Amino acid sequence: MDNTRKLRIALTGVVGSALALAMGVPTFAADVNQSRLENADTEPQNWILPMQNYSSHRFSRLSQINRDNVADLRPVFTVPLNDALRGRNLADLENSPLVDDGFLYTDTNGMVYKIDVSDGRRGIVVWKTDLTLAVEESARTRGIAFWDNLVIRNLTDGRVVAVDKDSGEIVWDQQIARVPHPGAAGIEAEANERFTSTPLVANGVVLVGNSNGDGGMRGWIAGVDAETGTETWRFYTVPGPGEPGHETWEDDHDAWKTGGAAIWTIGSYDVEQKLYIQGTAQPVPMFDPEFRPGDNLFSNSALALNVDDGTLKWYFQYTPNESWDYDEQGVHMLIDAEFNGEPRQMVTHFARNGYYYTLDRTNGTFIDATQYVDQITWTAGLDPKTGLPVEYDPNLALQTYVPETRWARADVDMKQACPALPGGVRWQPPAYDPEKQLAYVFGEDGCATRAITVSITLPDGGIDEGGPDAGRARPGAFDSFVRGQITAMDATTGDMVQQISLPYPNRAGGIATAGGLLFTGNQDGTVAAYNSDTLEELWSFNTGIAFKAPPITYRAGGKQYIAINAGAQLFNAPELGDRGWGAMLYVFALGD
Repeated sequence: MDNTRKLRIALTGVVGSALALAMGVPTFAADVNQSRLENADTEPQNWILPMQNYSSHRFSRLSQINRDNVADLRPVFTVPLNDALRGRNLADLENSPLVDDGFLYTDTNGMVYKIDVSDGRRGIVVWKTDLTLAVEESARTRGIAFWDNLVIRNLTDGRVVAVDKDSGEIVWDQQIARVPHPGAAGIEAEANERFTSTPLVANGVVLVGNSNGDGGMRGWIAGVDAETGTETWRFYTVPGPGEPGHETWEDDHDAWKTGGAAIWTIGSYDVEQKLYIQGTAQPVPMFDPEFRPGDNLFSNSALALNVDDGTLKWYFQYTPNESWDYDEQGVHMLIDAEFNGEPRQMVTHFARNGYYYTLDRTNGTFIDATQYVDQITWTAGLDPKTGLPVEYDPNLALQTYVPETRWARADVDMKQACPALPGGVRWQPPAYDPEKQLAYVFGEDGCATRAITVSITLPDGGIDEGGPDAGRARPGAFDSFVRGQITAMDATTGDMVQQISLPYPNRAGGIATAGGLLFTGNQDGTVAAYNSDTLEELWSFNTGIAFKAPPITYRAGGKQYIAINAGAQLFNAPELGDRGWGAMLYVFALGD
């Protein structure tokens, strides 16, 4: 680390700590060890895992804010996150804060904050640490993780950094992506790798993944030692020659080298089996399956990896030889419950392709799936035994599915497919209420109309200089019928129990609480609370800044709070104008 950065961090930490001491507040909290993470549900006053617990439930057992009094919710303080706008016109905050014993931690594109929120009237910045992310890099952030006395952040420039929770000093800073690797494909453009998914730490292993599959990358997941920042294992989500699954890339021009299957959303952790369960994105080029015949493993899949060494225990591929950009890297929730009367250990997933899936967590086999979007036209349905599309033919290298909705090189006219590219949900997290046994998704619905360009092969494999634009849409493509939605599914039957429409696509995700409420942020700048049984809106507050970040809830001084980061670019809502010109932490509580 250079001396300038050391001095800047030290001064920031000293000033912040001195201010906190002058106010008479503590600056230290207990270390976040493996036991605390495994038992995060027993600390409802805190929020110490990005998805609330290892099972990604995003459920709070706090009930002080409930249906009877949520109408009295009001903003109690804000904290500007202006660093998100350094050198940029728009923020891109898609991250939840973390809270531990009265201290809130959050991050922007290259800054990590520790904020004292213990008195409930204001947020006092104890320290902020500049991780010096170049302005040329993507500003997107999906959050941070705790381990022991560290705040761990991965960055879009391929670094993973650990910051001391008490002082704000950088403990280690390691370049994990964008460096040569023994398993890399020769053509792999490592300089374009990046991290946008939230890191998860389990058993001392920081789990990160290459997120830039769309840039013609080969996806991978890595385990990084949380104490030193040293990479200990790597699993490539597109298998190379000699690796199981490589035979599913049946082309003659090494399409696997730029095959995608990226990681850009956090996974879940099965403590008992020591498995990291992670979804993967679509194959690349995304709309041109003729470039990459075969099932294209392990794209569009759920993967279960041993957290200690990265070995694959099982996988389930949702859509072999997929071509609609239906990434399935979204959150996979772990649920233990009876399903149709039989006790099951399950993985549930609101898929981008429009179905809500239930899988067996012990072996990845299919249990059930239910449509949760209005229209699905890319397939006529799923096989009830395998969960694969009914048109899938294992003897074909190029699947046909429904030709009228499958874009092809020979198309002259545009075709429409449903759902639209964002599917029912992209990265934004769902929630699960274990008391009601209901799973909730905050997403969108619509259809996409397009025709594609043709991908061209380079002599040594990979895609032509058009890069990610090769195999994408020709001019004139558009999405239609796009709206937001909140859906409730019964996790014990797979049945839909409630659904409402929202005027704009929801890109934030949400939380469920024991107070019978759901909270989310919407693109029009509204934070809203809904009845978790009926999905009726019970309260809202408009900030004027768009949301793509999910809220959290915590307790300090005996009082429950709702916190959410505002600042996002808009999608499919041009009538809202520019609402990303701001970056702010909003905190709400009941009025006195």
